[in-house]
Amino acid sequence: MIKLKRIRLVNWYGYNQVTVPIGNFTLIAGKNRNGKSVLLDAIKYALYGDTVFNKSTEKSGERTVLSYTRGLLDATANTYMRPADKVPNVYSHIVLEMEEVDLGKNFILGTVINTDSGNNCTPRRYVIENQILEGMNHTYQENGLLIPYNSEGLQKIYGLKMMDVNEGLLKFMQRTGLRLSKQQLVAFRRKLRSIMSYNPSAKIDQFIRESVLEKKIVDFSKLVEAKHNIDRLKENFENIDTEINELEKIIKLFEEHQRAQRTIFADEVKQAYQRSLSCAETIEKTKCAMEVAKKQIKDDESKIETIERRNKILGKKINEAKDARDALDCAKAILAAKEALENAREDKERLEKEKDALILFETQTSELMAWFCNEDQVVLEQSVLASLTTDQFTKIQKESSIVAFSKRIEAYRDGITGTITRIQDSLEENQRGQTRYQKIIDDCDAKKTTFSQIPDYVALKDEINREFQRQKIQSEARFACEYVIGLHDETWRDAIESYLGRRRYTILVDPEFYNIADDVLNRSKNRYAHLFNTKLLMKKKITLKEDSVVQFIKTKNPVAKQYFDYQLGRIHATTKDQVRNYENAMSKEGRVSVAMDSFFLHFDTIRFYCLGQETIELNRIKAVKALEKLNTEYEEYQENLAREKSKQEYLGSSIELFDVHRYNFDACQEYTNAQKIYSARKAELNALEEAQKNNMEYMELSQRVGDLEKEQAALDSERANVYDDKSKMDTMYETNRKENDKASEDINIYKEKLKKLKIQNNVEYMKATDDYDRYVANGKKGTGGPLKDRNRAERTLKEATNNLTSGQASYNASRTVENQLPITEHSIGDYQARKSRIWMDDRQEIQTKLKKQTDRYEAIFKNEFVLTVLKSCESARDDLKRINVELANLAFESSYSFEVKYVRDGSDYEKILEYAKYLKTREKLGITSEQIIGGINASNPEDRDEVLEKEIKGIINRIVESNDEEWIKRYADYRNYMMYEILLTNDVLTRAKLSKQSGYNSGAEVQIPYMLILLSALLMIYNEKNSSTRLVFIDEPFAKMDPTNVKIMLKFMKEQNLQMIFCAPDKTELIGNECEVVLPVLRTQPDLMEIGIIEIHKEV
Repeated sequence: MIKLKRIRLVNWYGYNQVTVPIGNFTLIAGKNRNGKSVLLDAIKYALYGDTVFNKSTEKSGERTVLSYTRGLLDATANTYMRPADKVPNVYSHIVLEMEEVDLGKNFILGTVINTDSGNNCTPRRYVIENQILEGMNHTYQENGLLIPYNSEGLQKIYGLKMMDVNEGLLKFMQRTGLRLSKQQLVAFRRKLRSIMSYNPSAKIDQFIRESVLEKKIVDFSKLVEAKHNIDRLKENFENIDTEINELEKIIKLFEEHQRAQRTIFADEVKQAYQRSLSCAETIEKTKCAMEVAKKQIKDDESKIETIERRNKILGKKINEAKDARDALDCAKAILAAKEALENAREDKERLEKEKDALILFETQTSELMAWFCNEDQVVLEQSVLASLTTDQFTKIQKESSIVAFSKRIEAYRDGITGTITRIQDSLEENQRGQTRYQKIIDDCDAKKTTFSQIPDYVALKDEINREFQRQKIQSEARFACEYVIGLHDETWRDAIESYLGRRRYTILVDPEFYNIADDVLNRSKNRYAHLFNTKLLMKKKITLKEDSVVQFIKTKNPVAKQYFDYQLGRIHATTKDQVRNYENAMSKEGRVSVAMDSFFLHFDTIRFYCLGQETIELNRIKAVKALEKLNTEYEEYQENLAREKSKQEYLGSSIELFDVHRYNFDACQEYTNAQKIYSARKAELNALEEAQKNNMEYMELSQRVGDLEKEQAALDSERANVYDDKSKMDTMYETNRKENDKASEDINIYKEKLKKLKIQNNVEYMKATDDYDRYVANGKKGTGGPLKDRNRAERTLKEATNNLTSGQASYNASRTVENQLPITEHSIGDYQARKSRIWMDDRQEIQTKLKKQTDRYEAIFKNEFVLTVLKSCESARDDLKRINVELANLAFESSYSFEVKYVRDGSDYEKILEYAKYLKTREKLGITSEQIIGGINASNPEDRDEVLEKEIKGIINRIVESNDEEWIKRYADYRNYMMYEILLTNDVLTRAKLSKQSGYNSGAEVQIPYMLILLSALLMIYNEKNSSTRLVFIDEPFAKMDPTNVKIMLKFMKEQNLQMIFCAPDKTELIGNECEVVLPVLRTQPDLMEIGIIEIHKEV
């Protein structure tokens, strides 16, 4: 055993220089504030480095090393016994003389404390073997003053090795035989303090908490810090969501403005289309009127011909009258000659018309044959058809050739009709394509990623998001490509996008909500859209190839990153000629090897790009090119259609000419003969008229001739009226022709305007014209026609413009200049791009950080709070069990033991313990923290583990958010999670609860067990050591113990071979009788304490 024999104090509070002995039992006696605890604090500080000093009964402030070396008198006045202005450097010494009883050796454990003018205390420790205090100096005389050595001076005189705090305490522990580690020393100091400062009046629960169990406060600061980080991230998250919402509102204002513009645009189209149709109607109407006038003119011409025939008959009568007049002479011969001449003339005129018709038909036939030749079509009987006016071929041959050619024309026209139908089908398909690509361009101009080509995917995603909203889940389903910020190398885009194909827009959800999304898919009509199992994905450990293709994809969302790692992380990115060296590889040219299956990717099958924001411009460029190609094709189709329709009309009009019964194929020859006959008849008449002579009877018939001539004048008047009507018809025809020309001119203007409007927005143009067609088909009733109140639509547009401008200005008002966006009607792309960037970049980054902080928060909560509380409880229970063992070994009249149980009152403490046991069980089963966290969102709400998770999260959030330090401390103290009792066993009672015994409330019944328990806690340590100090310090012992029990306890302490140092203001006689050394202390001056020495020697 190692004992403390003497102690020397130099400049330690009121003890300027004292050396006193210490016995097996030592009593430091004196009233309060006279320096009893000062001695105990000095021993504890020197031996064990304990700076938790006894609380002073004075109001001089908290005791510290500095307050002892400087000698703090009044903390309020800041006055010291050795102030820095008078004593800049203070050198204090605590020197302990120790004795190894078994070996009969002595050694010194010294502590010197240098306190400089800045009140910095520097302790140094040293060990001197085979040395006692007598004959060792710690002061020297200088100019009549007694001056303490500093550490350097003492080291120089005695050749000491000075050690710092850690090295010194470790050496002291070895030399005193305790051999405690740094952590063990902390617990040992606490046990020494417990027996020294326990409250004898405390209830059992309080006693065990405060004096037996170690105070271990769980560090809540990390939890609070993590919670604050989460709150800050949530605030940033909310700010970002607020900005996104603000941008979405502005985008909606853009859309409202665009709707108002589209309304005006559609009205412009409808009005132009209406006027175009009106012009077409006018053209048709005037054509009809012109046709009517034309027919009327023809009718008038027919009437004129009838009048001419009547006139001819009347003329004949006149001639007959003249003939009768002239019959007296050679009139009959002349009459016969005239009649023959008239017949010859009529024959000649008839044949001339037939000849002209045949010549015209031959010309038209020749033109038609030339047209067929231009069409690369062979015309049979071409020689016959080219010789219709000659006598080279017979009439039958000519008729047969004409019939055959007409059939050829009809067959070719039918073929053209089929071509026209096919062109019209192509035009409709072309218009649908233009509409589709125009929609893509519009979306790209608005910086919106277009998914118009995958409507089933869009529909399923919307269904999932609606279900999330219905269940109030703060999460959103997105396409995988929506999480991609961009590609690091654009030269790989075609290969990556072509390889991924539909997997680019596979739907991703947060793993904890996958089951809900999967249920939506099971009942959805959009069952061919793809939903990825992120629940399994996030559990999968993916080993990436160092040169994998995934290195080119930029994304921040952890789920999306895992998804692309899974899809591309095992595929080597290499050159085309190196693909053959890998099972899975890809080159930027599109050469791939998948599970050793090698092939080239079809880049032209990429309908649209979707990986990254750059794809918006790429898709726009691609759509513009496609639209330009479709426009070119459309023009070509229109030209082809016009050409084929022209052919159709030409052949249709030509086929009407091919009626063999309309033509006299011998007309030319017959006309030549008729000319000869007419000339002969005319010569005969001229000869007869010359031979006629005057006759007297001629005058009588002249009157008859005059009457007939009057009748002829009336007929001439009728003919004049017909000519007048014909003139009116000519005027009508001309008027309608002018209207037709004006309408034709106007329709070209409107068609040009419609063409410009179509180019401006083909989609809206097609919709407006279709709507107007349906409006007309419905009798111009219902919707679809031009606006009835155009002014109202213009006011709506103006209001939408003002709202948009106001929204943009409001947004910019809260932004710095460099972050402001354009305030224009066409800057939707800038706002859409800002929204996409914020969502893709800032929001995803914060979401990732938030998840990381949340995981950290839950990990801290589980590992550094819940499990730490449980471990502390289990450790405390183990300590109490060991004390129970030690108590059971004591030879005392009554035996005592602890009973410790976890709280079971339904409180938060019980739930936290239950959760800690749940976590511990999961750890033993090998379930990861992520799997435990994932259980929070399990689909079965009745699952006890899930309910417990939610309850615990609620508890910890209430604790952290309360900001109540006392409340936090209560939950952080593991001792509050258990209930305590001391069980008593003696001749009468067996394991009876001490709290239920008489005298418990007065404190009398608990003094002995309290003391035994605290001593047993120290004996657990001392009894494990072969040879060590067995020091015990007790301040004001046996306060409520009667003399008999005091003697029993003192006897017990001696039997346990403990070296006791008591500090007592009373009962000194009772205790002193059992002590070998009594040290009475007295404060003679405020800055001076004196000590007496009473050594009691046993008789030999």
